[in-house]
Amino acid sequence: MSKILTTIALVAGGVLPLFADISVYHLLNPDWDSHARVHEAWRLSTNFCIFSLGMYLLWAKGKEMLAAILSLCIHFGFFIAVVTMPLYGGTSVGEGITEPVSFGLPLNVLLFTSMLIIQLTAIVLIIRKK
Repeated sequence: MSKILTTIALVAGGVLPLFADISVYHLLNPDWDSHARVHEAWRLSTNFCIFSLGMYLLWAKGKEMLAAILSLCIHFGFFIAVVTMPLYGGTSVGEGITEPVSFGLPLNVLLFTSMLIIQLTAIVLIIRKK
């Protein structure tokens, strides 16, 4: 079960953002500073590399804990970015963008928080196995 949960969390952190963020709302947003777009491309490619390495370690090498920790890096990193938004003037949704809200949270915050919880659950299961 821990391998499946880690796989779900890795896909959500390393693949789904490619579909959501390579768009006019993020990477291709003409209102974004060109340097900000470089950072977005860097984040997307880094997260995809972490996803790829995590999947390899998880399924080819059987390194569940290492793959889970890599996944946790993606999701905890997002959590840190959300919690520190007041320090750098960030927002969870771009100006003029309507994002679905569920349980009072923007969808991206809900998704990544859920994936953080799923990955932490997988880590608990991995520890219990040993």
